[in-house]
Amino acid sequence: MKLLKKLISATMVLTLSVASVPVASSALSVNTDFSFVKNQSAEDKPDISGSVDFSNAETAAVYVRECFRNRETKFVFSLPFSVDYKESFYDVMLMAVEETYNSDEGDYIKYDINSILCEGDYDGMKYYYCMTVKYFSNAEQEKYVTEKVEQIINSLALDGKNDYEKVSAIYEYVINNVVYDFSDDEDNKVRYSAYGALYNGKAVCQGFSQLFYRLVKEAGLSCRIISGVADDGGHAWNIVSIDGIYYLTDSTWDIYNDKISECDYFMKGTADFDEADENRFHKASGYDDENFIITDFTTDEFKAMYPVAEYAFNANDRQKGYSLGDVNGDGHIDSADASDVLNGYANLVIYGVSRMSAAAELAADINTDKAVDSTDASAILEYYGYISTGGELSIEDYVKKVK
Repeated sequence: MKLLKKLISATMVLTLSVASVPVASSALSVNTDFSFVKNQSAEDKPDISGSVDFSNAETAAVYVRECFRNRETKFVFSLPFSVDYKESFYDVMLMAVEETYNSDEGDYIKYDINSILCEGDYDGMKYYYCMTVKYFSNAEQEKYVTEKVEQIINSLALDGKNDYEKVSAIYEYVINNVVYDFSDDEDNKVRYSAYGALYNGKAVCQGFSQLFYRLVKEAGLSCRIISGVADDGGHAWNIVSIDGIYYLTDSTWDIYNDKISECDYFMKGTADFDEADENRFHKASGYDDENFIITDFTTDEFKAMYPVAEYAFNANDRQKGYSLGDVNGDGHIDSADASDVLNGYANLVIYGVSRMSAAAELAADINTDKAVDSTDASAILEYYGYISTGGELSIEDYVKKVK
């Protein structure tokens, strides 16, 4: 027992370093070797004054997220001794960078962290986590980003535009106003940030994807930053949702184009994202023990949460093949269509997106209220019952009749 207490009271150290691989990298390289350092003198122990105390990882994560948002470089928090100090630290970090509806959280924070040093101590009742964080941009620079993003969104006049038009306007802004930073100055950290892209007009892929993410989410759409490998080097790109289905975009690789119609990497699917050049490819990263705060983009869970289309978005999808009530496009209106509507509605409630294609959403909107819900499913079932007993009216005429 005495030996256990001696070990527990020793200082614990965790270092996470986010390496900036030259030119195109956005991948984080994280060392998660959490080890005890014995017999440290009092003056060598971390300063735990000013600690904010929490009873669980969930509440601590809210605090850490706010510190990240404010680009605070030093802060301390504690958790009770009864928890596993290592697992709790991982949980706090992961929850702190989880996706939210806010454009300056989630992936935006995750890809702005340069390095984290966590030193800890134990006083007999609590574990203290003393954080030293380096970012690619500071608080003052982020204030500039926030003001600039608001100006850009207003200048693009997105009100009244559909989601595809919003994404197109934002993408064109990025590729026309940001150039690639080919410098090899490793002291130039802002090139990895949205700040570098906006203030200097120059960034590497990390800054491009961060800016696109910030603008798209500010416009009210769902977006993620994807990191992995491209051209045998670290790279970052985005997925963005249109009508619940996600599409792949890479603004970094489209900077030599001026218009959406000229872009090779805009709103593509998994089957045609890299068709413009067979020698260039994107490969999303999987799980890495030394990279635990980066999402494993290869899991079934992630793919279910963010379903990516197989082929590029077609701006005419809302007219192409559209048939009211025939949600699954099999040429018939029946209970299967109602089931698809209910699944879409459930996804909307749980995840905030229906995960239906644009055409399917239009086909599902029986009462034309621009929403997919149980009312539409009921209308489809009623119409199915009607035609099953010999009814000959079209679904459009039937809906008008029963209104």
